[in-house]
Amino acid sequence: MNATTLTTSRGAPVSTERRPEAARPPATSGGTSWLLPSEPSSVPRARRLAIAQLGVWALRDFSDDAELLVSELVTNALRHAGGPIRLTLSLCSVDRAFRCEVADEDPGQPRVRRACGDDEGGRGLHLLDLLSCCWGSTCTAAGKVVWFELHSPAIALEAALEEAHMTP
Repeated sequence: MNATTLTTSRGAPVSTERRPEAARPPATSGGTSWLLPSEPSSVPRARRLAIAQLGVWALRDFSDDAELLVSELVTNALRHAGGPIRLTLSLCSVDRAFRCEVADEDPGQPRVRRACGDDEGGRGLHLLDLLSCCWGSTCTAAGKVVWFELHSPAIALEAALEEAHMTP
């Protein structure tokens, strides 16, 4: 996997970002947030909220990937954290990337697992790695926030071409 893990002096992971902090858009705008209860009905509700917000922002190109990844993050928060979940959706002001954050009360950082063919779980972080332009997990005073960003297909293609051109 392409993720790097930064650690605190006690060895606790604080981030699993795929690219350096400096490469991420510095500011977000137009964000909205919802507190979701710790119950299974929060997963489809989070998907509906994300799809509706993308429609408001005229970013329907993100809908399929966003719906899947929002579902994965909220499901993981339900499965591993318990307690309320905060879903925050925003736009990165620099390049109009879609950003999703899911906050929960569990300080344990997500860990990538190797799922066997018949396992029912263990693939969510792999999906984040494959579909998002970047993702990570950040410790908070109350637990953690797991986030991802999606860029429009045109911006993602331009970035990939630029990276390929710079690679020797």
